[in-house]
Amino acid sequence: MFFRRTTKIQVMKKLKPPLLLLLISVIIFACLILYLSFNSAPGNGQSLLRKNQSNLDNTKLIELLRKVSMSDRTVILTVLDEAWARPGSVLDLFLESFQVGIGTKHFLNHLLIFTTDDQAYQYCKTMHPHCFPLPTRKAVPAGKPLTHPDRSKFDRIIISFLRQVNDLGYNFLFTEADVMWLKNPFQHVDPLLEFTIACEIYTGDPRSESNKADGSFFFAKSNEIAVELFRYWELAMVLYPNNDAKSILETMIKEDEVVQFKLQPRIKYLDTAYFSGFCQPNINMREAYTMHANCCEDLESKVHDLRLVLDEWRNYFMTNSSIPGSSWRVSRKCRN
Repeated sequence: MFFRRTTKIQVMKKLKPPLLLLLISVIIFACLILYLSFNSAPGNGQSLLRKNQSNLDNTKLIELLRKVSMSDRTVILTVLDEAWARPGSVLDLFLESFQVGIGTKHFLNHLLIFTTDDQAYQYCKTMHPHCFPLPTRKAVPAGKPLTHPDRSKFDRIIISFLRQVNDLGYNFLFTEADVMWLKNPFQHVDPLLEFTIACEIYTGDPRSESNKADGSFFFAKSNEIAVELFRYWELAMVLYPNNDAKSILETMIKEDEVVQFKLQPRIKYLDTAYFSGFCQPNINMREAYTMHANCCEDLESKVHDLRLVLDEWRNYFMTNSSIPGSSWRVSRKCRN
C-alpha cells in the first residue's frame, strides 16, 4: 500500500505543543469559515429560509382553499399577471362577467386568483378578497405570452400549483381571466370524469379526440389519475421547454402512450355552441355559457372585444331577451 493509515492519536503524539496548538487553531478557523459559508450560501442557509417561507405559503394556501371551496371541495382558479392587472384591463372584465352573468355572481365567493408578480398581487387585493401569490415574482412581459424564454418556467409553476391543489383533495375549474362567465358552466361538467375541457374547435362528439382542446378552461377532478397526469404534464414541460403548456396537453391526451394506456383519463370536451371563443364563435347569444378571447394575442384588441361581449350580453337581456336565437357581434378587432 502506498499510504499507511495513521490514527489521530498517533499524529498528536508526534507533534510538539506549539505545532499542536497551531493545528488546532487552523482546524477551528476552517470550521468557522465552513459554518459561515454554509449559512450564507444561497443553496444552504437561504434554502432554510425559503423552506420556512414555503411552509407559510402552503399554510396560507390551505386556509384559502378551505375558505373558498364549495361543499363538494370544488374551487374556481384563475391566474393573473401584471399585463392583465390594471384598471380597465382583463381582470376587471373577468370579474364583471360574474356580476352580469346569469346565476354566476355567487361563484365569486369560490374564486381564488393566483398571481405571478407583485403588481398583479397588489392589484388583485384591491379587486377581490381571495388572492394568492405564486412562488415566482417575475412575470412574463406583456406582448410575448408564448415566445418569451421564461414562458416555459412560468407554465411549469402554474401546472405545479394546479397539481398541488388537486393533490390536496380539491376539484377545481381552471379558467383564464379572458374567459367571460355568462351562465353557470357546472351544468355541463361531468363530476365523475377526470377532465371536462373546453375546445377551440369542436367536431360534434364530446368524447372524440379529434376535438382541439383549449387548456384555458377545464375542470379537473381530484383523484389519483388526475394528480398523476399533472405530474406527467410537469415532466413534459421540462422535456420539451420550447413548447407551450397547452400544446403539450393537447399532444399528451391524444398521442402519448403513457397517458392513453396507463393513466387513461376520462375526458369530456365541451361544445363550442355553449362554451365559445373567438376561434369558433357561437352566434346564438341565448345558448352561450362562456366566451373566451382566444385566437387574439394583442391585449388592446382583446380588451376591446371582451368589453363588446359584455355590453352586448347586458343589452340583450335588458331589452330583447325574449327573441330566440339572437346573434351578437363578437371579435371585431381580434379578427382584423
